[in-house]
Amino acid sequence: MISFIEHNMYLKHKMPNILESPRRLQVIKKALTTAGIYNHPEVKVLTPEPIEETALKDIHSDQLIELIKHGSMIGDVAITADTIIGEHTFSAALLAVAGTKLAAEEALKEGNTFAFAFVRPPGHHATRTNAMGFCFFNNVAFTANYLLKMKKAKRVMIFDFDNHYGNGTADLFYNRSDILKASIHANPNYSFPFQGRVYEIGEKDGEGYNICIPLPLQAGDLEALHAFDKFIVPIAREYKPEILLVSAGYDGLREDPYGHLSYSTFGFQVLSERIKKLAEELCGGKVIYSLEGGYKFKELGEAVLASISPFLKDFDYAKEPEKKLLSGGNISEYKETLQALRKILKPFWRLD
Repeated sequence: MISFIEHNMYLKHKMPNILESPRRLQVIKKALTTAGIYNHPEVKVLTPEPIEETALKDIHSDQLIELIKHGSMIGDVAITADTIIGEHTFSAALLAVAGTKLAAEEALKEGNTFAFAFVRPPGHHATRTNAMGFCFFNNVAFTANYLLKMKKAKRVMIFDFDNHYGNGTADLFYNRSDILKASIHANPNYSFPFQGRVYEIGEKDGEGYNICIPLPLQAGDLEALHAFDKFIVPIAREYKPEILLVSAGYDGLREDPYGHLSYSTFGFQVLSERIKKLAEELCGGKVIYSLEGGYKFKELGEAVLASISPFLKDFDYAKEPEKKLLSGGNISEYKETLQALRKILKPFWRLD
């Protein structure tokens, strides 16, 4: 069985004039419904219960929690120009954390290996003290910390394929080695949050455990997949995580209004095939996706459908997707980035 995590409250959080809106989940639901995914015998839909707000203190400051809680009582409180607290934001954000946590608990159950948390608001930009980039609480980071705190796992890996670097996740675990963070994202010279360069590898106990792979503008599927194979796979094999948490952002789609990359929907299918294979090899297939970005509504639902397809028996999004992959970006810049990254990471990991 695989699990989808959904909740009506995720549709109630709204920010004026921002594309991170309820429409994102509506587009995804329509694509999955049209494809018959909800009728698939292996799929079940679960609804999370809210976590206690005090649990958030494991990763977030009292001040941030209170700001979002009281901001929701007022409504339309702008933390930044694109991160606005509405009437339902606090409730939705609590449930987004709870939904990602539930997905991990489901993936760890015997007979279940994959779960997708269709949550809003997203989370990977939220630091201990700050909400930003549409994110209020860090859903994946909370879940990783929870699994370790409750001794459900000793080593957790977070892989982030959003167009934007998950600076909040990195910030929270920058000094820790029990959580491996790896991200493939757009060049931070041009892309929010303007962090995530190859030399941002962690500090103290966490040195070498924060892997940043910035891609040149308009890089495509082939570049991302090559980086995944050359860095993510060997590092994960050496680290041996017990569960893989994926920050699943779809703003890398070509012509996403907030993105800078050129992925196709077929690229997400092939990437999920790689992730599934790696998880089966290392941690019994235990992997969850938690929704982050993605704002090209025309293809968002298709991209999510493509991501899910490798985890479903008797369902293929596309036959021979490898023949439909895109390539792009400044290839010389890409090669220079990988050379620099290899040199930086060589003291910490066995790389070819």
